[in-house]
Amino acid sequence: MSKSKSKNTNKKTIQGTLIGIDYGENKTGIALGKNGLVAPLKVIKSRSAEEVVHEIIRMGMENKAEAYVLGIPLTSDGKETRQSLKVRNFGKILKILSKKHVYAQNEYNSTNDIYTELTDLGIQPKRGANDDHLAAALILKNFFQEQKGL
Repeated sequence: MSKSKSKNTNKKTIQGTLIGIDYGENKTGIALGKNGLVAPLKVIKSRSAEEVVHEIIRMGMENKAEAYVLGIPLTSDGKETRQSLKVRNFGKILKILSKKHVYAQNEYNSTNDIYTELTDLGIQPKRGANDDHLAAALILKNFFQEQKGL
């Protein structure tokens, strides 16, 4: 899995379909993206990492995904956390079982950014709602922007 602290350092521009992932121990958000366009797909509710991996792989096959983009919860200064290490381990399992590349994308503050974007659109979000797929979409959007150098 590609490690990235605050900036995505991947040189290869991705042209195919990607699956964005906001992994959590209880809920995992999934988004789909291609050529910079991103759509939230679903929230997988499961405490079983194995079940989540298999569901992500199934979705990847259905959507002919080239690779996965996994949000890594780093600190504001780009340092690893206990949770980021768990997420990286999940990414390693996903990479091994899917036989596809898993890109790491810093997801610092992504949930708060989602709430800000929704509020700016005049939508009053509920904290703790099933918004993980929106965070996955933001993670994927940020990945595409960094690929383009924005």
